Amino acid sequence: MTATESNQPAPVPGPTPGPGVGAVKKAGAACPASTDKAGWDRASVPVAGRSGLALFVYGTLTFGDIVEVLLGRRPKPSTAMLPGWRAARLPGRVYPGLVPAAGRAAAGRLLSGLSESEWAVLDDFEGDAYVLRPVKVVARGRTDCPDEVGAPAVPGGWSGLKDPAVAGAGAGTGASTSAGAGPGSEEGPVSVALTYVWRAVDDVLDDDWDSDWFESRWLDRYLARLRPHSDV
Repeated sequence: MTATESNQPAPVPGPTPGPGVGAVKKAGAACPASTDKAGWDRASVPVAGRSGLALFVYGTLTFGDIVEVLLGRRPKPSTAMLPGWRAARLPGRVYPGLVPAAGRAAAGRLLSGLSESEWAVLDDFEGDAYVLRPVKVVARGRTDCPDEVGAPAVPGGWSGLKDPAVAGAGAGTGASTSAGAGPGSEEGPVSVALTYVWRAVDDVLDDDWDSDWFESRWLDRYLARLRPHSDV
């Protein structure tokens, strides 16, 4: 992917037999050609207006090592779920895209206390293929393991997912789970957060992104590409 100065979506190659490490996100990556929903405009949430809002992450940013390479620190995350969305696999890429999915929910984490400069770094990392938008998430408690990598294990069907105020909200990267409540479900507080949504909603695969697959096959090489002065 290459940077462009145009806001118009740029075409991308079709699916490859297997995504290579070269599919690491690049700053200012061009948006693939597909649906660009009206109102999904990052300019509607300027960096200066994000104070006090957490970022819901669902894919590669659920890995503490990746966040640390980008920001120089590891914000302590809390677990959360985003109803009405799923973290979809993308053709030819090792990272996911958050797209609407009725009756589904994406599991992820909330990163709080981000500075304006850190938000700017994450905007560049995500590139034009994603757009930042507000969503309603079902929050859980803060994790006691900030160094833990990967998306959190979230039980399927928290009772909070049946809240009409939450239904249909959201988008993210990470494991997805059914929205049906089950025995022992725990309801968490509903809060507004920001998340990076994949613009090209038609340019996704049917199956969900697998954080275990990414960790075992690509994490080390992904980190190497992100680190400055890497020759990988």
